[in-house]
Amino acid sequence: MRKCLKCNVSIASSSSVCPLCKTPIEKGDSYDVFPNFHYNYKHHDLLLNILKVCSIIAIVICLFLNFTISRTISWSLFVIAGILSFWLTLVTALRGRKHFMKMLFAEMILIIVSSILWDYFTGFNFWSINFCLPFLCSIYTICILLMRIFRANLAKDFIFYATINSMIGLVPGILLILNEVTVAWPSYISVIISVIILVFLTVFNKRQVKNELERRFHI
Repeated sequence: MRKCLKCNVSIASSSSVCPLCKTPIEKGDSYDVFPNFHYNYKHHDLLLNILKVCSIIAIVICLFLNFTISRTISWSLFVIAGILSFWLTLVTALRGRKHFMKMLFAEMILIIVSSILWDYFTGFNFWSINFCLPFLCSIYTICILLMRIFRANLAKDFIFYATINSMIGLVPGILLILNEVTVAWPSYISVIISVIILVFLTVFNKRQVKNELERRFHI
């Protein structure tokens, strides 16, 4: 610890001048109160690699199913657009932007609505609700779950957006019950993932879910 003779204060810093009066201070043992922090990116690298693998698998499966069922590439383009928008948002977030889960959620809703409108104005062949809606809900739910596992500071955002996204993921199940869906298995996948997430949140984060919904919706 060093001392400024003019201000008569002790200084725990490696600075050569007093931060108050800018007077040169006496030599002695010193250390910085806030030392350099070296961030460990190992967890980020693992998360990114997992997301890359999941993204590639999802794109390949969607293209294969789309071409196998209709012999043309249509609805899979919207799913791929959702995956690419997710990566664009993630890269933006890693560069320092906040609220990227909110951005992801907004992008998912925009792409789902766009696919439904496109399907409707091109004859409504049900590919938007058969495939785009359940696949996008499932993919985005899994992505934010992976982010929560590797990023502890996303707990509040995860609780809120996982809850809302899982509720939307139940919509294909409702459409299935109403006989509005002609291909059932994507809806089953979406409902199963959504139910698992909602049960997990209800059992382990019930109070946090309630507090987040009250805080954001003022209910």
